[in-house]
Amino acid sequence: MKTIQNLDDFLDFAWVQISRGKADKKSPARHPTFITSSTDYPNARTLVMRQCDRENDQIEFHTDTESYKMLSLRENSHAGIHIWLPKVNLQIQMNVDVDVKNGDITIPYWNNVPASSRIAYGTIPLPGTVIKNPFDYEYTPDQKRFAVLICHIQTIQLLLLGHKHIRAKFKKETNWQGEWLSP
Repeated sequence: MKTIQNLDDFLDFAWVQISRGKADKKSPARHPTFITSSTDYPNARTLVMRQCDRENDQIEFHTDTESYKMLSLRENSHAGIHIWLPKVNLQIQMNVDVDVKNGDITIPYWNNVPASSRIAYGTIPLPGTVIKNPFDYEYTPDQKRFAVLICHIQTIQLLLLGHKHIRAKFKKETNWQGEWLSP
């Protein structure tokens, strides 16, 4: 288990793990859980991290504009991100404000999406529609159904499991000055 004695070191360690999600396709950080909440229950799903940027406190995902998460984000642009990293026994929780980009502004992003991945944006019928059989849908890649979610990180909470657990919270509003929390 990693020994953490300093809040800045703890946050640095977490960002190394988060950044591995973009660089290493096998890292669990590549597939965080993204949580939205609207007027009904919270909804969690696994997404693929497309970018992470510590300097600007951002994580980026892509989605279909007709997905349920988009409906939730229209009602409430606050979301959560959860990452569990079993090899280092680290849980990362983030509260984020989500900026949704769609339309022509996403064309440069779309151009960088591999053709084999574009099928995720534009299924017919719309995502979540009840169908009679498991394959009663069509892939119809459509840039107009493509959205980029820019997640502006507001808080990061870390929990490192070990003989003695270590927990801390960091807030953007305090320039990422951390505070220790009881685990």
